Amino acid sequence: MEEHERPFFDGMLGILDEVDTWRLRLDPEGPRRTVCASSALAGDDRRVSPHQTSHAAWIALSHAVDHLHAHRTVLRDAAMIHMYAHYSLLRGAFENASTAVWLLGPSGRRERLTRRLRYAAADIRNGERVREMMAAPARRPAADRLDDLRAIASRWGLDENLATKGVSTTEVVRAAGEHDVIGQTVAQLVWNLCSGTAHGDFWSMVALSDRVELPGAPAGIAHVRISANVERMFFLTFFSAAMISKGWALYDQRSASPYEAS
Repeated sequence: MEEHERPFFDGMLGILDEVDTWRLRLDPEGPRRTVCASSALAGDDRRVSPHQTSHAAWIALSHAVDHLHAHRTVLRDAAMIHMYAHYSLLRGAFENASTAVWLLGPSGRRERLTRRLRYAAADIRNGERVREMMAAPARRPAADRLDDLRAIASRWGLDENLATKGVSTTEVVRAAGEHDVIGQTVAQLVWNLCSGTAHGDFWSMVALSDRVELPGAPAGIAHVRISANVERMFFLTFFSAAMISKGWALYDQRSASPYEAS
């Protein structure tokens, strides 16, 4: 690490201190926040049961926090800065936090319910593909489970086709960006940069790494030393932590009283 990168490294560790607070929330023995019976989130849960929105958002946030904790463990405890692996962890943090924000963000209940049903439909279809690859027995046909989601949608006057429409990660992260100050474009950029590096894409390596050309290469070929760019990693860490923070804030807002029970 170059000396000019030290403030960004220290700042990144400062941001990651918040992980301890979030992990404490996830500890079964810790100060768990309950969903008040009169809250908006409790009303959502009752309508989409057994696909409770609060459960899905909590699981998404737990995945996000776990990935960010692993990122911190490598940086702080193992004292290592990897060229690529951190971005896979940041992708997991940002993507899952965005899912929680996507589920909880809409102010209107109809949109929140529709998103939760779409998320359940995507999970059914993804699980079914894996089941078929493994030739594993199905407890219930996927078509029947999707019909259950359509029945829930119909019960509450929602569009059945929209409620079982596919969900793309691009849609999720852009919509999550709408609910945060970073906006759609920056949210997608953060996710694309982290995903590209996780996939080993050349363009993202060029965008995120420091490169120094070394002498002695044959004509037309470059010998390049590649190292992590701590400043860029800092900003991706900042945005990932900010999205997690937004997810928790929305969870607390939607799960709190006063709301009329319904």
